[in-house]
Amino acid sequence: MALVAGVILAASGLSVASAQTTPNPPPPGIPVQSPPATPQPVAPTYQPATAPAVATVAGATQTAAQAGAVSQPAPLIGANPATPAPTTLLQYQNAGIRPAPFGSQLFTGANIAAAPTNVVDPTYIMKPGDQVTIALFGSVPDSNTTVTIDTNGNVFVPGVGPVKLAGLTAGTINAKVNAAASAVYRSQVHVYAAAVTTVPITVFVTGPAVAPGPYAGLGSDSVIAFLQRAGGIDPNQGSYRNITVLRNGVTVAHIDLYEFLRTGHITPVALHNNDTIVIGQQGPVVAVSGVARAPFTFELAGPAGKGEEILYYARPRPEVNYVALLGFRDAQPLNAYVTVHDFARLPLLDGDRVGFSADAIAATVVVQVTGAYQGPASYVVPNTTTLGAMLARIPLDSRADRRWIHLQRVSVAFSQKQLLSEALARLQKAAYTQQAPIAADVTAVAAQAAAIQQYITYASQIQPIGDVAFPPGADLSQVSLEPNDIVVIPFKSQVVSIGGEVTEPQALIYQPGLRVKDYVQKAGGFGQIADKSRILVIHPDGSTEINGVVQPGDRILVTVHLTGHLIDVATALTQILYQSAIAAVAVSKF
Repeated sequence: MALVAGVILAASGLSVASAQTTPNPPPPGIPVQSPPATPQPVAPTYQPATAPAVATVAGATQTAAQAGAVSQPAPLIGANPATPAPTTLLQYQNAGIRPAPFGSQLFTGANIAAAPTNVVDPTYIMKPGDQVTIALFGSVPDSNTTVTIDTNGNVFVPGVGPVKLAGLTAGTINAKVNAAASAVYRSQVHVYAAAVTTVPITVFVTGPAVAPGPYAGLGSDSVIAFLQRAGGIDPNQGSYRNITVLRNGVTVAHIDLYEFLRTGHITPVALHNNDTIVIGQQGPVVAVSGVARAPFTFELAGPAGKGEEILYYARPRPEVNYVALLGFRDAQPLNAYVTVHDFARLPLLDGDRVGFSADAIAATVVVQVTGAYQGPASYVVPNTTTLGAMLARIPLDSRADRRWIHLQRVSVAFSQKQLLSEALARLQKAAYTQQAPIAADVTAVAAQAAAIQQYITYASQIQPIGDVAFPPGADLSQVSLEPNDIVVIPFKSQVVSIGGEVTEPQALIYQPGLRVKDYVQKAGGFGQIADKSRILVIHPDGSTEINGVVQPGDRILVTVHLTGHLIDVATALTQILYQSAIAAVAVSKF
């Protein structure tokens, strides 16, 4: 059975080197938004929402819908990998999942607060408990001492007396100490002062933190550093916009992390020992997905908001022209589909879901060319251009074989991948449900099933290339082009390849008049389990014929013939061969 799998894989002309193991983008024309329905609210968890990116080909800029590219999704929090990923706002709502909160990247593993250092920020405000090094040299005995700012805010400078440093920034204490020393020493005495360490403190982090509690640090540490030590903000309960710092029960600072994330500004606050950082309860949230630079869940600044607030933070891409809105008003479902301009004025409430869409049809498409031609590798053409008109613009090489010109198309590759997955599922079912005719065959059947499972694992990684072949005499002026089509112009070939269930697979020079079985005989004849009645002839454009006329550049594939209790498995393998391994679609209607 391993031999059977090998024959099928050899027929495909594909390899795992060209396989793609990530999900394929949907083909053009698949709707983004489900029809309105009446979903039931579900307690939310978090899952990423993808956002298409911009691709540039041969100087032409494409939208994500045209290029099929996606930007990095929001981090995955609490998603169930066994559940198929939703693709529409309605499916997200029904599943009760949404993107991770905006700002959650602050608290990922890569952003854990670093260990405190002994380098003091020059803007740090000095306070009691901080340590300062003071050096005197010149006409007095050299001294270098480290002193601590006392409870009165002073340090004692030898020969000078107390100097008040509390309340000054770390970068100004040297000038302060020098000014005090100059009042005592008139000349030839030099003083240098610098902050060396800040006072160790304990700060309590409370509210909806991942791990609330007391945390040790330094007085120079920021509020964000202590939030990171507490594991961050609970994604389902905590607020990124309502964080307060309490000192002896009195609020000394209010922090909105959105302002910091968007502009880098944060309320300055010097933390003291026994301060408390209180994370507020999460406010109304709006989940964003689609064609946006920041597809996250956003917390509104107040009990309600407007679309302009989401536009400011989510930053939809330039190609976005419509916005889908899903939510509830007075316990009744709300569905809206509006322009970006109208969305800016639209009221938003807690639990709303927003999807940015780029629905405009591009006036041009990018088409690539490969093979026997001269000229540019990519063309930007009107979206009404046909293959015939395109070929009229391409200077062909003298060695081009016009008979086998064909396309490689993204939407076809997507369909072929679906067919492959379905065929592999049938193969797996046939392998594990077949019955051995006699008890002695049970071990052999189990071994065959294991071999087939290895092949299924291997073949599931194959990514078809989406060949689109045309029958002889087809009117190519009636074949419309799609975005990212590749026009394949094969070189003329004199070789015929023979493989599969033959004695000596090889490539031979084409000889006019020879039939398909003549070529098989030149390859040593049929193998022991060859299907002699159904020999595949695969043409350069990927189209196939059974026992067809051999032409230059063809591949001849002899498949296997199985009988008895293996017939279901053989049927499934044959379907895989036809549906995905050859990876071609013969177009008979335009």
